[in-house]
Amino acid sequence: MQEMWNKKFDREDFLYGINPNIFIKENVSFLKPRSRVICLGEGEGRNALYLAKEGFRVEALDASDVGLMKLQKKALEEETAITIRHTLIENWEPHGLYDGIICSFMHLPKSEQKDMFLKSFLSLQNGGYFIAEFFSVHQLQFQSGGPKDENLLYDLKDLYTIFSNLPCKIYKLCEEITTLDEGAGHKGEASVIRVIVKKERQVLNELLQSH
Repeated sequence: MQEMWNKKFDREDFLYGINPNIFIKENVSFLKPRSRVICLGEGEGRNALYLAKEGFRVEALDASDVGLMKLQKKALEEETAITIRHTLIENWEPHGLYDGIICSFMHLPKSEQKDMFLKSFLSLQNGGYFIAEFFSVHQLQFQSGGPKDENLLYDLKDLYTIFSNLPCKIYKLCEEITTLDEGAGHKGEASVIRVIVKKERQVLNELLQSH
């Protein structure tokens, strides 16, 4: 996985552009000002840079050291403070609790998706938000980017089952057709799943034991 993403990001420009994901930008108001946020599967850092400039305390996590080096260089050029975390998502060990967890188009095998959501909720403060956009299984019908392997896409029914069993309030969990314009990597009509959920109470002991 790391080698694949390093090859994709080894280019002069930014594969997915330098502007934040539109869905993330439109919903940043859910997060408390200047709160602690981590961006998962952040790649070259477009969301992290945007959030840091908006005053959030930001960490960016990704498996690609090439992508993170590009982010670090751009953050230095723009005098923006971002903490870099180079690791696979399955090896991620959170340092404290976050007020917000953000990700856009993180590609994980179906066998790892549930664990990622559980770990994210264990890492959220009570009242914290998980805000994300993923490619749905129906993205295979479109030519706007994303994996060509259904195992790396997301199913709305699966996500509904997962979140229904987590201590959260669901503000948004739906599949939509949208038009992407994110660099050369994401361009055109796409099928996405959009998620906004709020952690509402202490994680139960059985959730901790199941993780």
